[in-house]
Amino acid sequence: MNILRQSLAQNIVDKMMKDIPYNINIMDRTGIIIASGNKERIGTLHHGAVEALKQGKTVEIYKDGKFVKKGINLPIELIGMIVGVVGISGEVEETRPFGNLVRSTAILLIEQNHALEKENLEKNLKQEFFQSITDPETIYTKELTEQALSYNIKLNEPSQIVYVELPYDFDKDRIKNFHSFRLSSSAICFIVQDQTKTHSLQEQIDSNYPDALSSISNINDKISDGFLQAKSAMRVLKGVYPNERFISYAKCEFIADLAYMEKSDTKSERLIHLLEPHDELIKTLQIYLSCNMNLNETASNLIIHRNTLNYRLDRIFKITGKDPKNILDLVELIFMLIHRVK
Repeated sequence: MNILRQSLAQNIVDKMMKDIPYNINIMDRTGIIIASGNKERIGTLHHGAVEALKQGKTVEIYKDGKFVKKGINLPIELIGMIVGVVGISGEVEETRPFGNLVRSTAILLIEQNHALEKENLEKNLKQEFFQSITDPETIYTKELTEQALSYNIKLNEPSQIVYVELPYDFDKDRIKNFHSFRLSSSAICFIVQDQTKTHSLQEQIDSNYPDALSSISNINDKISDGFLQAKSAMRVLKGVYPNERFISYAKCEFIADLAYMEKSDTKSERLIHLLEPHDELIKTLQIYLSCNMNLNETASNLIIHRNTLNYRLDRIFKITGKDPKNILDLVELIFMLIHRVK
């Protein structure tokens, strides 16, 4: 395991030489210099390091020789093995006081880098796993099934997907006892296989993230089906119900499926282009839909007169050619609202 790469070693040298007035070298497990304040020495064999590796202890060199320079050389030991050597060039009496400090700092920085790389590797593996199980083409192999168990997921059992979006970065540690997969800095997905706990999860989301939008799928045998349902439902929530924070796929199944199948519909794109500059009209249309086309309730929610509401609905008709009071036209306007959601 090579945890002392050249780029990391040179970074350590550069940091330490800002405070220590001596040249510092770092050698790998074979004694080759991989980082140095004297770039000309990189790639050459450091005989003091070779001796330190051989003896497994600090080696002090008091005189310059044909192949060595005076200074102190200290083995770098991590997880029970020597991974390299750090050397400080100069008079031994002068460099010795810096020896343990430089070695300890090097070990600390190597450990921090190793931990970060391990964390990033685990994140990448987790992300790749999630992409696999949310891909409709994925077959549940034995290997994938075993990998799923490490995330407390049983691929042979039904599941529900809870999809959550926030207007700011997510702190997933606020949600306890539920495994999550981050989709972006502000979107996260939960896979729930014990439906008795779904309500508890939603309570935690509401309590910890009062600004969160969340959608929930039906119960499905394949996770990819639930993921698509939850994402489709989220688009409906954001497009049609701006004043609500939660929606279930079961509530909007028909319109969510149609919107997904028609996601590249040019008619909707044209309507979006026509209505996008008119925020007030878009909000009016959304409230009109959330009030089930009840004019009095819509006007009350918007705090406007009913005549003003009718004027706005007429403007939508004039701008788009689609009448919000006509059920077939309204369906097209609904698709427009959903398709404008990114």
